[in-house]
Amino acid sequence: MTVLITGGTGFVGLNIAEALVRRGTPVVLFDIGAAPDEAMRELSDSGAPVHFVQGDIRDRAALDAVFATHRVERAVHGAVITADADREARDAATIVAVNMLGTVALLEAALQHGLARVVYLSSSSVYGVNGFDDATLDEAMTPALPDTLYSISKHAGERMALRYHDLRGLDVVCARLSAAFGPWERDTGFRDTLSPPFRATLAALRGETVVLPRPVGRDWVYGRDVAAAVALLLEHAPAAHRVYNVGPGAEFTAADWCALLAERFRGFTWSIDETAASAPWGDRDRRPLAIDRLTSDLGYVPRYRLAEAFDDYMTWLDRHPGFVDGL
Repeated sequence: MTVLITGGTGFVGLNIAEALVRRGTPVVLFDIGAAPDEAMRELSDSGAPVHFVQGDIRDRAALDAVFATHRVERAVHGAVITADADREARDAATIVAVNMLGTVALLEAALQHGLARVVYLSSSSVYGVNGFDDATLDEAMTPALPDTLYSISKHAGERMALRYHDLRGLDVVCARLSAAFGPWERDTGFRDTLSPPFRATLAALRGETVVLPRPVGRDWVYGRDVAAAVALLLEHAPAAHRVYNVGPGAEFTAADWCALLAERFRGFTWSIDETAASAPWGDRDRRPLAIDRLTSDLGYVPRYRLAEAFDDYMTWLDRHPGFVDGL
């Protein structure tokens, strides 16, 4: 079973690729940007074949060539521009074209080449303004009300993917990812909202001080847990549902993360100042995702809560000196 991962050189795509090749699954990474050399070396040493194809997700001919050449059987669609307000204001057309027309190109190619399954990587941001009210955000009970171009296009991508399933029989499952962080996270030029754990870790590595406007809590999901969930969604047939939340089932705060960083990095300091700018950390704390559907249907068990994620990420940083702070 060869799996195509669009947006495959982004950090979520690389985490998924690592999980798949360790299972012996051949992977094709399709992305407009190249993968870090370190990542490609590690993937190549994992046993299963790994190929990288550079291309634009909007280029249908390039997608057809990849499907035909590598005999792709399943796909994870993660190619996207995760835009902030500044990018929205200056380049809305490109955001919409990549996030929506790119999705159509992928779905059409998947249908033409007879793929067994497509996992569409969506986002918890589709809950939009409703994400701050409910105790937990449920796939069935919490209405999606996206309010940014990124979240609007993600929700539109979900609906398009599900329409391809209903009308044309394409086997599609949508995964609404909570805010992700972990190995290989970096600024690729296509993701404007780097995670608070990454920002704080980068500051600690550089000897900088972090000032938070509040504790900044969320159910951040570690990249390896995302990968485990996506692997299940790729393999589990038939799917009991078409939309699944993917999260850790628990919350922690950026302050919790900073406290652990302060124990590890001598001289790292941090504080909370309610007058500090909130822009890098988000204005509000979204409610956590309910993951009961994922755990009951597929047997998903998150492995990386705060302590486990921190220990694993620090081990990963030790193995990749300079990767983060050299960015």
